Amino acid sequence: MRLAILFLVTLCLSETRAAAKALLASMHAAKSGFVTANGVKLHYLDWGGRGDTILFLPGFNDTAHVYDKFAPQFTDRFHVIGLTRRGVGESEKPAGGYDTSTRVEDIRQFLDALGISKVSLIGHSMAGDELTFFATRYPDRVAKLVYLDAAYDRTPEGYLAGLSDPTNQPDTMQRMRMEALGMPEASDIRVEKMPPAKEWAVRVATHKAVFAFRPDYTKVQAPALAFYAVTANQHYPSHWLPDDADASVRTKAEAWWQEKGRALMREPVEQFRREIPQGEIVELDDAKHYLFTGDTAEQVAAKIREFLLR
Repeated sequence: MRLAILFLVTLCLSETRAAAKALLASMHAAKSGFVTANGVKLHYLDWGGRGDTILFLPGFNDTAHVYDKFAPQFTDRFHVIGLTRRGVGESEKPAGGYDTSTRVEDIRQFLDALGISKVSLIGHSMAGDELTFFATRYPDRVAKLVYLDAAYDRTPEGYLAGLSDPTNQPDTMQRMRMEALGMPEASDIRVEKMPPAKEWAVRVATHKAVFAFRPDYTKVQAPALAFYAVTANQHYPSHWLPDDADASVRTKAEAWWQEKGRALMREPVEQFRREIPQGEIVELDDAKHYLFTGDTAEQVAAKIREFLLR
């Protein structure tokens, strides 16, 4: 009887938490707006809240809406906004200006337009480049930095080494990256649903900027927290394996991981540790790249809150 009651109480609490999260999200549905910054009309979201400002920056080809379920968790203590970079979503798509320096100037002028003098930046994936560059160029305007699987040196050499992964399959992203690196064999990769030429050009230009940027964390003065997915793995990440991977593929993948893969993933972590001794690192074993969604979202949110409120 006691076990049954305990089970019902636990179930009710679980349902209450889920309902509370749903209510929170509905109460803080983002307001949409536009700002012309650095000569480009940029789309942004405002989830509301009061207090110091958090600016969420999405990863490659994502809009600020990627944070719709995550960002409202911080509105009780912060004013929370998100910016969609040039070339993506509802933001203007000019022919140029996709280098890291120009994108950072977009952010600076966007904050100026909203009258925000200081901000905590939270960025996913390629947005890590913007966090690092912004923090070194405008140190007085940054309160704290949070990298969501974003603190990487994305050298062409590292990417090319990754192509030797036996599970690698030629796809749209691979062709895009190969074009960005000027590899003529990129045209051999057939893409069934090729994006329009202008959109494709923006994506390639953005990847060129990603490959060209070299992070120097030694100049970062703000407190920094970096989450890493996968890097703690002793074995080949299970979610990287194709659904139809047989024993042979799994064996080859594991051999590649032990020989090359794990070292490739470890080096960015160690660079961050070396160059920001006071920085904090959280490694999530076998986590997915979008670690602010799914099973790891609650853990990531809790750690960010603790870090920002310290």
